[in-house]
Amino acid sequence: MCNSDKPNCLFVKQGFSIVKCNKCNFVYVNPRIQNEQLGSLYRHNYFKSKDYGYSGYEQEKRLRIKNFERWLNESTPYLPAGKSLLALDVGCAAGYCLDVMKARGWVAAGLELDEEMFSKLQESGYRVMNTELKNFNEGKKYSVITLFDVVEHIPGIDEAFKKLFELLDEDGVIILVTPDHNSLQRKIFRKKWFQYKPIEHIQYFSTKTISAFAVRNGLKMVFQKRSGQYADMKFILNRLNYYRFSFFSFFFEKIFSLLGLNNRFFYTDTGSRLMVFKKK
Repeated sequence: MCNSDKPNCLFVKQGFSIVKCNKCNFVYVNPRIQNEQLGSLYRHNYFKSKDYGYSGYEQEKRLRIKNFERWLNESTPYLPAGKSLLALDVGCAAGYCLDVMKARGWVAAGLELDEEMFSKLQESGYRVMNTELKNFNEGKKYSVITLFDVVEHIPGIDEAFKKLFELLDEDGVIILVTPDHNSLQRKIFRKKWFQYKPIEHIQYFSTKTISAFAVRNGLKMVFQKRSGQYADMKFILNRLNYYRFSFFSFFFEKIFSLLGLNNRFFYTDTGSRLMVFKKK
């Protein structure tokens, strides 16, 4: 963030160093996968991979739709006036956020790099483009731009925020959710924090560091809060097994079954942060 070349290594995970700048406190992966290789990760089977990305993304449809509904509802006070807003979802995946936008009466479009997912979206009639944010240019200004669990993946954050500024209407908003490096979850789990995925999560923001990138590219943060996502029994068991809490996994599975809660879901803080930006 500050162009210093003397970061402090926090730890090594999956062969990658997670480092923190001694000058500006920005946390990132260094060295990381080259841009060309990083781009290829998202082109094929990103939503079916066991080594990175998602496995079973579409099986969690109801939870993801609830997430998008909640995040947009929480951002509603900062939206520009009008109903038929022009909206862009960067990293639209299976199109669930586009569905939520359309239900609000918005004119929604998406960007998605995964070619299999992109083809399915096109066949289903969604307006989507198979291109990176930096290369996207339709000559339109958007009232709402969303990046949900996306910005931590993008190389060249200054370039990304500059592009977002160019795409944003004068009274428009950028809404994003990203892992919060200052979250309680990260402090508790430390290097076992679920969001440390150095192959694809190449930077880890705090509200201070992401604000710095935004401000120097013509944007300002107007709202932020702790954020999470909806979870069900399967989600909880997966997380417990990830952290190797096998005893608790077994215990919770029995409790959920006894209480008939297998198909229930609820909202839980996962160590992320919801933020809204506008032009300065």
